[in-house]
Amino acid sequence: MPPSTPRTLLSLPTSQLGSAFSIPRRCLSSSPYYLALGPESPNYIEVPKPVQPTYPRKPIVKGVLPIPRNIFQTRSENEKSSKEFLDAATKEPTTSSRHPSRDAARMEWKKKLADIRRNNLRQGVMELHERKIESERRESARGSRKRQEREDLVNRPERDDERLTNPSVSKDIRDFMEGKFTSGLTPEQIEEKRRTFELREVAKEAKRREALHTLYMQAKDFITTSEALDEAVEKAFGPDEAPVSWHGGSSVWEQGTPDAVQDMLANSASRRGDRFAIADQRIKRIAEELTGGKL
Repeated sequence: MPPSTPRTLLSLPTSQLGSAFSIPRRCLSSSPYYLALGPESPNYIEVPKPVQPTYPRKPIVKGVLPIPRNIFQTRSENEKSSKEFLDAATKEPTTSSRHPSRDAARMEWKKKLADIRRNNLRQGVMELHERKIESERRESARGSRKRQEREDLVNRPERDDERLTNPSVSKDIRDFMEGKFTSGLTPEQIEEKRRTFELREVAKEAKRREALHTLYMQAKDFITTSEALDEAVEKAFGPDEAPVSWHGGSSVWEQGTPDAVQDMLANSASRRGDRFAIADQRIKRIAEELTGGKL
């Protein structure tokens, strides 16, 4: 049986009775609160968090948006945002027709809708034109800012850390990379380089003309017609009645192995009349030099 409450306490009001029995609460365990979580909780294992919070990644939107069409392109000579075009596109009614009483309310309602559509068209075109001008202005300002930033980065002086940690690059290479290659040359040296360049170009032009003349002289042996092709084929392989053969065989190897380099040198050394062939080649070369072209 529980002990009885003293009469002095029973005579107290309810508010004073609650304060009289108020006892400070005390935790019966000194373990941290997160250890009381179950294994299924994501906070069951304590993970150290950085000082700077991590923000969620911006999701990548898949797909490609179509290129917006130019809504201000029109076949009229007036621009779509001009007053002439808007007045022609949103003409006011010229006459007011009288309708029976039963359709008067409906026609008045349709008239109000037409006025709203005309007003919306004018206002929409003007707002879109202002938006276009503003977007073009922002794009132009962004492009100018980027160009200015690039020029500042290109023209800024070399940093001290780059200058002090780059001793292996010679001054000539640095001047060439910075566009200062001709800054240290005298006017006489620049003129000499210009003359050398002109002479080199003249030599290239002369060599090109000589190659063109050689091609022209050798063009007489080119095969350009079917008759010339048939003649060359018959000369190389013979006609169908008497084809070219090698000692009665059907292969060039019927004559034996080809001559080696030593065999050709021995034949040229022992062959008579080689001096006449050499003299012929020399005379031909002299004639080519005198005439200025190939023979």
